[in-house]
Amino acid sequence: MLARPLHLLRFVVPLVILAAPIASASAHPRLLKSTPTAESRLTAPPKQVTLTFNESLDLALTRVTLLRGTEAVRLDSLRLAPGDDRTAIATIPSTLAPGRYIVKWQVTGDDGHPVRGEQRNKHRFRRD
Repeated sequence: MLARPLHLLRFVVPLVILAAPIASASAHPRLLKSTPTAESRLTAPPKQVTLTFNESLDLALTRVTLLRGTEAVRLDSLRLAPGDDRTAIATIPSTLAPGRYIVKWQVTGDDGHPVRGEQRNKHRFRRD
């Protein structure tokens, strides 16, 4: 009788070990929203970029880059939104010229793996 359960364990244990990485992969942070939103057309340049994720952020392991073409735009130090450890805020200290911009980000999940992304749709604004 005991031989049959032990025989089944030989197959079940490897399946559990193989499934564990799949379960942990879903624990990676995901970008939930951004301000300005992707593909937005603004009448005035934004003063900051705000990114909200589904997990708490560690600022020491969080990066936000604003690009115009291949040139990085200087941003002030990254900070968390007051009372919200899932939202990173990057203040833009200078007035942006009209044009198309890309926001790139990197955060580290609870499992320690870095996750990168970008707003593939570029931000545009025009002066009226």
